[in-house]
Amino acid sequence: MKFNKLVLYDLKTSPLEKDFVDKLKKFSKSVKIVFAKGEYERALKPKDLEGVDALIIRPFDFYKDDLFKKSNLKYIGTMHTDISHFNKNFLKEKGITITNVAGYSTEAVAELTISALLNISRRTHEGMNYVKNGHWGFEKFMGWELKGKTLGIIGLGNIGKRVAEIAQAFGLKIIYFSPTRKKELEKVGIKYKTLEILLKESDIVSLHCSLNEKTKNILNKSNLKLLKHGAVLLNSARSELVDLGAFYELCKSKKISAWFEAIEDEKIRNKFRKLDNVFLTPHFGWMTIEAQQRLREATLENIENFLKRS
Repeated sequence: MKFNKLVLYDLKTSPLEKDFVDKLKKFSKSVKIVFAKGEYERALKPKDLEGVDALIIRPFDFYKDDLFKKSNLKYIGTMHTDISHFNKNFLKEKGITITNVAGYSTEAVAELTISALLNISRRTHEGMNYVKNGHWGFEKFMGWELKGKTLGIIGLGNIGKRVAEIAQAFGLKIIYFSPTRKKELEKVGIKYKTLEILLKESDIVSLHCSLNEKTKNILNKSNLKLLKHGAVLLNSARSELVDLGAFYELCKSKKISAWFEAIEDEKIRNKFRKLDNVFLTPHFGWMTIEAQQRLREATLENIENFLKRS
């Protein structure tokens, strides 16, 4: 079985992976490509889905129900792990199956998290820019070592576990909070703590939760006050896990430092980027050659499995 018409909504890369597009064509009689115009400008319109029964999506966007109301879609294949930006109940009512890709970027995001921590602890990026701008000297770049510090991980899924594994090699003490205890990991020296105790004891806190009703603002005005003076927060997950208003005040007072991979709101991002103890990067944790290859392979496998069941 094949789809009649498939739309690939993609980022405008140069060149688009020909091999991936060729493989998509094996699953559909027709393949149309719609490119996102920019990071925040949605290009996909309801008219693009006329007569379309399959949609493959790479850009991370918030897709409103109106986009799918008049469509005859049977299948949406997202090239993401997180699909909280879709109304899953609405799609179910419409009879549209949606799939995601879990685990493809575990290594990439874990390595990026540790990279961000090292950048903060040793001020690597500052030093590089200092020399690039024609300066020399070491006096202003006093750093600190990771060995012996306590890393508190909130959310010990695949990425959290890999961060813990790498961090242990640096000599960090690992504690964690998760809705379910991870007894097998506790056997290798990772200790469970309540969220409040974790925040009090950690020198570094790393967020690895998925976003849902229970985890939204899991770090809030009340419990953020528990962080040690000088603590570092690492967030490679969704920014909505943190009460950004309360967090901004803590950073502004120089109590803590932070790295955020993805603050989507431009106004909020512009506030934070003016603070020299807050480090911001684009949402690029998944952007490695290896992770992208795993992502493409898993997306094609999801499509094939759907068609076999249909």
